[in-house]
Amino acid sequence: MAKVSVIVPVYNIEVHLKQCLDSIVAQTINDLEIICVDDGSTDTSLQILQKYAAEDSRFRIITQANAGPGAARNAGLKIATGEFLIFLDSDDWFEADFLELMVKRAEETAADVTICRAVEFDAGTGTDIASEWMLKTQYLPGNVFSPIDIRSYIFQFTYGMAWDKLYVRSFLAQKNLRFPILFNSEDLAFVFPSLLAANRIAILDRALLHHRVNRASSVSNTRCSQPEAPYQAFKIVKEYLETTEQLELYQQSFVNWAMEFLVWHVCNMDDRIIQKQYLSVLRTRWFPSISFEQFPNSYYRDKIAYIKYIAAKKLPGWLFFRIVKHYKLVKKLWIHVSGRCRAP
Repeated sequence: MAKVSVIVPVYNIEVHLKQCLDSIVAQTINDLEIICVDDGSTDTSLQILQKYAAEDSRFRIITQANAGPGAARNAGLKIATGEFLIFLDSDDWFEADFLELMVKRAEETAADVTICRAVEFDAGTGTDIASEWMLKTQYLPGNVFSPIDIRSYIFQFTYGMAWDKLYVRSFLAQKNLRFPILFNSEDLAFVFPSLLAANRIAILDRALLHHRVNRASSVSNTRCSQPEAPYQAFKIVKEYLETTEQLELYQQSFVNWAMEFLVWHVCNMDDRIIQKQYLSVLRTRWFPSISFEQFPNSYYRDKIAYIKYIAAKKLPGWLFFRIVKHYKLVKKLWIHVSGRCRAP
């Protein structure tokens, strides 16, 4: 049994795959099981994986017809044997001591889930972006805590991304946690239930991985291919809260997150026709199903997110999208002039 099972879903990523794999091979902890799941790639990704497997016995390669990242991660999870387990993206790369430090932190804190920081790498501009928003330590009582300790911010302190979180594999097996079969937003429907189920969560307050963004063919840029997925993921999380009788306990954090997330999803669709269609869906189906108006204005902590919700609900579509466009431009300029953007 390996110390860490590293699961990497792979789909048509030949340009960046070697950088990812090289950074995994170079980890200072050698006791790894590297499970790469080719999700029906049509480029040379599978051939690259096979070459690495021929040269390094730690690699295990699975192939499957294209079913999305959730199905690929589940396939890797099914055969994983490591004491710890992490899901990494095939276009990211990692500091050499990433896994060693994460395992050390998990062991010294007895945490079911250990979370570190990341730095975003903008593929369009070739710059790193300091990304404090990914891990909001101002919401935390310390660097080791239980979900109940942060019940007011359990959905806000981190994002629903799997690649910055190291899991105890037996914990995932005991809680029977799996990814839904969706082509986007599948990770949040796994991550948030895992945080809610954990006895202890630990933070390693260091940036140890480089997350590539603004890549033209990434999942985050193709959300229009399955525009219902975010709402389906939202329902999965809500069902988990209801099934485990935790909805009342975490409701304010959950409702605040759902409001911001569903508006964000529509704002970031890259097909204008589908975007307009789903603004209507947001107004007529998604918002009413959650009944945001049942809570007073003071219930919503992030006032900018609340203003976006009101705008999405009430403004003419053309005006709402114009405001969103200008907001994004201003935000991008602020990041640049504030010095948070630097050359790699």
